[in-house]
Formats: sequence, C-alpha cells, structure tokens
Amino acid sequence: MAYRILKSDKSLTTALRRISDEQLGRAIAANGRPPEEADEAIHDIRKRCKKLRGLFRLVRSGFDDYADETRAVRDAARLSSSLRDAGVLLKTFDALLAETDPAPYAVLREVLGGETDAELLPDELSETLATQRLALKEIHARSRDWKVRGGTGTVLYAGLSRSWSHAARDMEATGSGATPEIFHDWRKRVKDHWYHSRLLQGFWPAGIRPHRKAVKELSELLGRYQDLTVFLERLDQADLPSEAEDMRRRAVARRDTLAYESRALGAKIFQGTPEDLPDEWARHWRKWASSR
Repeated sequence: MAYRILKSDKSLTTALRRISDEQLGRAIAANGRPPEEADEAIHDIRKRCKKLRGLFRLVRSGFDDYADETRAVRDAARLSSSLRDAGVLLKTFDALLAETDPAPYAVLREVLGGETDAELLPDELSETLATQRLALKEIHARSRDWKVRGGTGTVLYAGLSRSWSHAARDMEATGSGATPEIFHDWRKRVKDHWYHSRLLQGFWPAGIRPHRKAVKELSELLGRYQDLTVFLERLDQADLPSEAEDMRRRAVARRDTLAYESRALGAKIFQGTPEDLPDEWARHWRKWASSR
C-alpha cells in the first residue's frame, strides 16, 4: 500500500502500525536478497529506515516510544552505512567525468574501486546483514504494539509544523560561508518534510503533490551535495595519485553549483511565515477528516 495516511485508517495508531509493518517487511525482505544484489539491497534497507523515521517524526508528539524506536531504526540502518558509502565514491567519480575523457583518471579510479571491493568482502557483508536482519525483526515485532496518543489533527499539525519550520530555519543558515555540515543538517530537515508531504498527500492531492515534487527535487540536489562532500573527504587524504587534485577541483566546483541551485529552489519553496503552510494544510485536513 501507499506510504500515506489513508481514509481507511481508523486512527493514527492504525496508520502507524500499517505503514511500519509494510516498511519493515520490505526492509527485511531486501536484507535477504542474494550477495550479488547487495548494493541494491543496502540502498533499499536504508530507504525504508529513513521512511520509518520520517513517519515517527510526524507523530512524535503522541508517540511515547519515539526516542527509543528512532534510535533503534537509526542504528539498524547504520549497520550497513559504510558499505553504501563505499559505493558512492565510484558513482560520484563517474558522474564528475560524465562529459570528460576518463582515461587520465584511470589510476585514481582503480584505487577508489579497490577500496569499494575491500569494503564488500563476502564474510563481512554476510555478518553485517545477519546482525541487521535480527535488529529489523526485533523492531518489527515491537511495532505491533505501538500507539499514538492525542487527537489526530493536533498530532499531525505538531509534526508538520516542526518539519516545515526547521527546514525553513536551516535554509537561512546556508548563506555565504555555510559549511557542508550546515547543508547536511538542512538536507535532513528537507527530507523530513518531504516524507511528511508524502504521508499527508491523500487529504489534498491537488495542492500537496506539486509541493511534494519540488521538495523532492531539493532533497535530491542536497543529496548530491552530500555525496560530493563524502567524496572530497576521501580525496583530502594523502595516499592518492596526483590526478586527485584535479578531481578535487572538479568536485568543489560542482558542489558550489549545487549549493547555489539548492538555495535558489529553497527560496521558492520556503515562502511566507512558519505558520502559513501548516495552517493551510490543516484546513484541508479537517474537510477531509469530516468526510470519512
């Protein structure tokens, strides 16, 4: 079913349990995929865990287990994060040379590729995924008893207001001199709001869908910015071939462009006061809820 609160959900508790059951079930299924599909499986598991944490943040004010379960899902996802980060190096490398002859950089790519292979040793991968599978199954078992307290409209308004206002606030910090850490924080808050837009889209599709698409575009820009930051951290180490310096210049220039594009799009999305969007969505929510 859709990653969305539905009219058929009798309560937020019903929605929380239904959506969590689906995301955890899919994460566990991805964890069991064959070793040759490890990259795709790890990406899928991390995606499911992020969607869960986005859901938790939306119902945070009424979810007593919020802190413990957010930590549990985060830790489960982190078990395979280093494996995913290794793969990002080569993907970022290839993207930077998409319109350039890659031959002069072959030695550098071989070095980075060797690191990726080392990160994905079969025994290490198998052990990591087994530990992760156990953690996911334990969370799944607990999810059947999760509850959301409080009025539905009140809880949703609190979660939406928080994600929206924090994303807008963090955008203000991304001006001249902003560090990669600031952009990373902004990306996390934008991602939260994107998840909340998806979860709430059902009660006002015509208004929320275009907004959700713009927020997704911004999230993807910031994701590429973060990939370049991870890539540059590796290039800053001293054990690489000489062509790493030229690759570093390319990466910095591309990251600067992404920063500019992200701020420009963010300025279009985060307009008005912190209350404008939550108040408007709440009005549509009340109409939708009254017709259930």
